[in-house]
Amino acid sequence: MVPLITDIFTSLRNWQKALLFSLVSYMIVLLGIFVAVVFIMKGFSKNLPILAGITIAYMFLMLSVMIIARSLFKKGLVEE
Repeated sequence: MVPLITDIFTSLRNWQKALLFSLVSYMIVLLGIFVAVVFIMKGFSKNLPILAGITIAYMFLMLSVMIIARSLFKKGLVEE
């Protein structure tokens, strides 16, 4: 399994690695938001609709930003 992951990672371009790193770091932020909401509202099961709404909104925003960033990186920020 590890060699497969290593082969996939080495075949990525630099801008793809940057977007992958950004996606992983934003998922860590989402996990932190989950933990904060669960502890503030004291319970997971009764706040599931709130957490689902936060997740859907956050993921929609992040995927939109990632699609825009991908198109900008693929196109090139500076044209000569």
